[in-house]
Amino acid sequence: MKKLILVVIFILSALIAFFTIRIATAPTENNYTLSYSLPELIDPYTFVSDKSPAKQAVAVDNKLLYTNNTEVQPTASTAKTIMALMVMEQKPFELGQTGETITITQELYDQYAYQLSHNGSNTAVQLGEEISEYDALAAALLPSSNNMADSLAIWAFGSLEEYSAFANAKLKEWGINNTTVGSDASGLSPDTTSTASDLALIAQRLMANQVLAEIVGLSEHEIPVAGTVKNTNRLLGIDGIVGVKTGYTGYADYCLITAYRMDEHIITVASLGAQTREDSFELSHQTILELQQNFKESELAKKGAEIGYYESWWNGRTPIILDEDINWLAWKQNETNMTLEMSGGSGEMRVGINGKTQSYPVHAENYQAKPNFWQRVKYAFYQYK
Repeated sequence: MKKLILVVIFILSALIAFFTIRIATAPTENNYTLSYSLPELIDPYTFVSDKSPAKQAVAVDNKLLYTNNTEVQPTASTAKTIMALMVMEQKPFELGQTGETITITQELYDQYAYQLSHNGSNTAVQLGEEISEYDALAAALLPSSNNMADSLAIWAFGSLEEYSAFANAKLKEWGINNTTVGSDASGLSPDTTSTASDLALIAQRLMANQVLAEIVGLSEHEIPVAGTVKNTNRLLGIDGIVGVKTGYTGYADYCLITAYRMDEHIITVASLGAQTREDSFELSHQTILELQQNFKESELAKKGAEIGYYESWWNGRTPIILDEDINWLAWKQNETNMTLEMSGGSGEMRVGINGKTQSYPVHAENYQAKPNFWQRVKYAFYQYK
């Protein structure tokens, strides 16, 4: 009898030890999986024609969306967009202000006399006149005043040579590598050159500056001496167009940069080398209409959507839920990626499209990091059985 009791005690002890070890060593892997996939996105190349007779480029959110030509050519007066940006870098002021005061010295008056004698685009000034920085920028950007563009550069940088050096260095710093600022700030000289792609990106920066965006959106503006100056951009205000700059010289043909707003986005279109002024307006307008019809914010996923799950033996499949809507401009579908990073019951999904990445918060419903004691017991008996 005593031996039987010892055997029973031994067996019970062995079973207790076995199940204790099984409970303690139950696996605790709790892996998560991303199950969401991107819907098909619109390919912008399907609605912007490669057959445009002009060199065209489209940019949005400081990234190039489309171009049909990468040829470098003289910029004509679209160079004044570069001048305006550089002056605002050197002599910045805020929206609602007028900036510093510029006195028309003999050197600046000579700029006007030169343009007047050579039939260049000009704005009348008087020796000793005082004009605000805002008014001078308006004169350069609206009626495309050559003398005011060069005067602004000389005033802000000391000379056209210093302006050119600063502008070229700043453009390289911005990653705009196919643009060269030459011997003037107005674009009259053919040694200022660029591409449609670069000018579309330059216009992105101009429209991001509240002061410059306001100026290029004016249909007219009153300035000292010259009086009312009018915007040469005939597309302004049509179909939501809010800027930006016209240009023409005999060696550059007709150039035009336009922009429109879509929610918080600015889309810029650069068209270079049109044969007539009317062609430049028509080609740019048509491209913008096509963009407005086809290039839109796309809903990729709604808040509350299940985008993945945790998988564990003790808790089954636990859904991972998106905490925000995912809305994105309809970019070309290639060059996309997604990653899911979780830390316990919360984390983020990272969506990358065309080099731009955005993170969205997510959480796991009823997340349980490890099995509890009774789940471990159940697991041990289940495995034993």
